[in-house]
Amino acid sequence: MRILFDQGMPKKLRRSLSGHEVKTAYEAGLSEFSNGELLRAAEKEFDVLISTDANIKYQQQLTDYNIALIVLRAFTNSLADYLPLVPDLLETLENIIPGKVFYIYADDRLARKDESKGLKK
Repeated sequence: MRILFDQGMPKKLRRSLSGHEVKTAYEAGLSEFSNGELLRAAEKEFDVLISTDANIKYQQQLTDYNIALIVLRAFTNSLADYLPLVPDLLETLENIIPGKVFYIYADDRLARKDESKGLKK
């Protein structure tokens, strides 16, 4: 899968995505583009845009683009806070659909973890 990391994504997170081709917006020459321009340019070369910007969905009509969007939100911008999201990210990449938005939030993972703890009691 060809993945584009939007601005703000920890570059070293790509190490956890072996088997996928990952470039940053800067490396792809797309760092100066706004959301609509970015999506138009990215869909030509990438299958997925991974971003921290949850507002893209409201600013752009994603069904108009032949690229999927995954919004990753961790507690901070540190790699350590993104690493726990990798299993959900890898699973999402297996089921990706162009024109769709997928959300993976750290606080959602904690909520699921807490719920499962409650069920085990």
